[in-house]
Amino acid sequence: MLTRRTAAAAALVAAIVSTPAPAGAAVEAQQIPVVRLHATVEVAAPPAAVWRHLTTGRNLVTWCPMWKSPGNAKVDLTRVGSSLDFTDSWGNGGRSIATYLVKDKEIRIAHEPAKGDYMCQAKLILEPAAGGRTRVHYWDQYTDESPPEDLAATQKRMEAETEAMLAALKQAVEKK
Repeated sequence: MLTRRTAAAAALVAAIVSTPAPAGAAVEAQQIPVVRLHATVEVAAPPAAVWRHLTTGRNLVTWCPMWKSPGNAKVDLTRVGSSLDFTDSWGNGGRSIATYLVKDKEIRIAHEPAKGDYMCQAKLILEPAAGGRTRVHYWDQYTDESPPEDLAATQKRMEAETEAMLAALKQAVEKK
């Protein structure tokens, strides 16, 4: 019986090896520009206070206008998978999803546009600073396949929005 099994196994291996591989799918590779912005602001409050403001639903629109959807006021960013509706300043809508979260320290968000025509991620890291303050590091990175002049204009606009967003965060947390 063992010889029949060995012969059957050998025949099966021979059949597999001699069968032509199915035609592969055509794969297209393209390198596209990714723009990465980094900004830092120091807030006169401890990391826990900054974190509370950053992640509490009713506060989201005070520092991040793209999360202006009224439904977001009920969503606290407390766990990986927490999600919000977004509308960016170009009118693109979609979902923002927390992909990484360490309370009082770091949150990462993937912005998934409804059309799926670009990729965007944000990361905020809270770093304790002298005097009970917090240094907030913010990174935003996005793909942009626009012509060079449009890419540069978008980057300039994103830099201004980032500065305004961090200034609003600082002001909101410090007035509490």
